[in-house]
Parts: sequence; C-alpha cells; structure tokens
Amino acid sequence: MNDEKQWHEDLILPVLLAEARKTYGRAIRKSFAAEGFDDIPKLGPRLLGGMLRFGGQPDDIAKDFGISKQAASKLVDALVVRGYLNRSIDPDDRRRMKLALTERGEAAAKASGVATDRVDRELEQAVGPKAVAQLRETLGTLAELRVTESRTP
Repeated sequence: MNDEKQWHEDLILPVLLAEARKTYGRAIRKSFAAEGFDDIPKLGPRLLGGMLRFGGQPDDIAKDFGISKQAASKLVDALVVRGYLNRSIDPDDRRRMKLALTERGEAAAKASGVATDRVDRELEQAVGPKAVAQLRETLGTLAELRVTESRTP
C-alpha cells in the first residue's frame, strides 16, 4: 500500500468538487470547439443537455440553477439569439414562454453528452464501476442535503 499522501487529501470537499467539475468542463469545451459551438454561455450546456435528456422545457431555470430570474432570462436570451433555442408563447397560458431545442441546440446537447460520457468511461476505467456507483450515491445524498441546509446544529 502506498503510504505517500495524495494531492487531494488536504483539500476541503467544495474545492475538490470544483476541481473535479473542471474535468467535465474542459471535455465539454473541447467537444464544443471541435463542433463549432464555441459561443455557448457558461450554464448553456446544462440547460440544453437537460432539455434533450428529459424532454420538454425546464420548469424554473432560476431555481434549478440557483441563479436570479434576470440571469436565467439572459441565459435563455443568449441561447435564442445564438440559435440553440426557440422561444414561443405557450398557447395554454399566454403569460408563459415555451422553449424548444433547435437543430443546433440538439447537436450541441449531444456533443456535450458525448464529452461527459467519455469522462464517465475514463473515470470508471480508473476506479471501477462499483466506485463510480458509490460516488453517484454519495453526491446524490450531498445534493439532497440542500433541503435541510436551514437546520441549525
């Protein structure tokens, strides 16, 4: 067994999570550059990928992404102007807007998915499927803790 301390042992979890997230970000940006999608805003891949993966449109982008309604509106505006989304008035509720992926948006979402799948495969090869499954369970539990974040110790 290796007694040497690993580089990540002294990092607090938020820093380690941010560093790990960069691996996916780099892979997605590289894929986007290769496919000509280099004008997607920071949260764009998450929005486009979610729409492709789960179908339809998000219920509340601001809440889901933890951003202001103004920031969510700017994100959608940028994706519409750049040809990734179509926006229309909801015929059932004229106060609401409907979003739909364009052909370009669907292609970008698929490119993002290919990049993240590649990182997932590399991770699984490095640590094994059981460790990846445990990581997903642990991160899911961590994400659920936000519901109880208002608890006082």
